[in-house]
Amino acid sequence: MIVAIEGPSAAGKTTWCRSRYPSHSVLEPPDNATAPDLFADPAEVARFWVNYNLESWQRALALEGEHSLAVCDGDPFHLYYSWALWRSGAVDARLFEIESQLYRQALEQQQIGFVDHVLWLEVDMETLRRRALADASRRRKRHEMLLTLVPWMKMWFGERDRILPRSVRALTGETCLEELNSSTHDRYDVRLLDEMLQARSTSCVPSERRATLPRF
Repeated sequence: MIVAIEGPSAAGKTTWCRSRYPSHSVLEPPDNATAPDLFADPAEVARFWVNYNLESWQRALALEGEHSLAVCDGDPFHLYYSWALWRSGAVDARLFEIESQLYRQALEQQQIGFVDHVLWLEVDMETLRRRALADASRRRKRHEMLLTLVPWMKMWFGERDRILPRSVRALTGETCLEELNSSTHDRYDVRLLDEMLQARSTSCVPSERRATLPRF
């Protein structure tokens, strides 16, 4: 089983993974100096991050094979991020369009797949800001911009939960990963991606209520 821990920037995803499942986790590096700037050529940005996440998926598969459980610090199928950037107005649609094609090709070739469960770590905005300022291990560039992505991220994962019921839930102190049921969906089913993309193309602007409350 592969589980992704998701939530806003500075929510504590990495800390949770390190403290709960240190030997089972696929962690993000504190700072990736080789990554292109977000506002560089969209094709360059897309290729870099898709390749990075393909590697993360392979690491997750290896950990799953060793421990029967892998925990990802963020969903390797990271298409939601460029979608949220676009829909929030941070970038235009080109990055999302390029990534959509790259992820679809990778899915068809089974180089990446859908995790079994996404667990959302909910943290209020003021706490996120305070943590980002206090975090000396990361530069936390453009943190305020990243906070504007949160309602769109929730919409993406809410749609995933509609298509794959009970695959997204809140991460709480009582959550026990070993008690989660193994997924019955096909990790490499391109139809799931197509259905999500179709739904995402008609999404409305998140309401204030939807921006502050999880949908799952």
